[in-house]
Amino acid sequence: MRLCTYNIWNHDSHYDQRMDQLTELLKTEAIDVLLLQEVRDEALVMRVREACDFDHYYWKEYFDCKEGLAILSRHPISAPWTNWDDNEDVHNSGSMCVNVLYKDLSVSIMNVHLDYKLAANREVELLKALTYLEKQDADYRVIAGDFNTYPASKLYGFVTGLMSLNGESKRYIDLPEAYSIRNNTELDVTIDFINNPRWANDPCLEKPGRFDWVMLENPYPRQYPKVADYALLGKEVISGVTPSDHYGVVIELAF
Repeated sequence: MRLCTYNIWNHDSHYDQRMDQLTELLKTEAIDVLLLQEVRDEALVMRVREACDFDHYYWKEYFDCKEGLAILSRHPISAPWTNWDDNEDVHNSGSMCVNVLYKDLSVSIMNVHLDYKLAANREVELLKALTYLEKQDADYRVIAGDFNTYPASKLYGFVTGLMSLNGESKRYIDLPEAYSIRNNTELDVTIDFINNPRWANDPCLEKPGRFDWVMLENPYPRQYPKVADYALLGKEVISGVTPSDHYGVVIELAF
């Protein structure tokens, strides 16, 4: 299964040009399941779907703004859910879950875009997302998206089992890190406040970081999948722009 998470930056700056680049880029990647954040409208989802031959998709606009999350898949999906289904307080964070039937395996996948301002908001909604994800009857469970924080954060420590949060403990595997360790490669940042052209005319003093994660719930005693590939998408500057202010993260799992 080739999975990609990508925050595509819902902003008017070079929007049509960037979405053209995004579509052309995704067409080359043979992605099985695509998680998108900051999706402007369903028209864009359909454009990506048609260009990349995705058979299935789930898109939903937030109840409080003109933007949403989307999951596109080459494999059947079921049981769609979002944390704003009931229009409740979502602490400026979006979560979307579907179950994917991949060959003879069920894989529950959570797409998140957590609050960029407050750690407390991120913690509340991540706990909610993981609680829902872990109730799914699936062979494997994955959470991925824009967590809006660094791997040095408490949130990362909680997800990977290094510390508890509100008395709860989790055991998720950072798949890009697992690939990097086993292949002796470097992990790069996914939001680059220095080199990405989005920031050229909007100076920022924040530290570049790896904010976009792909995490697999530790499947033991079930067999571990092999992390066959890891790559970042959208780093190439074309005509002065990249598709987004984030880079996409691609992980290939061999079950």
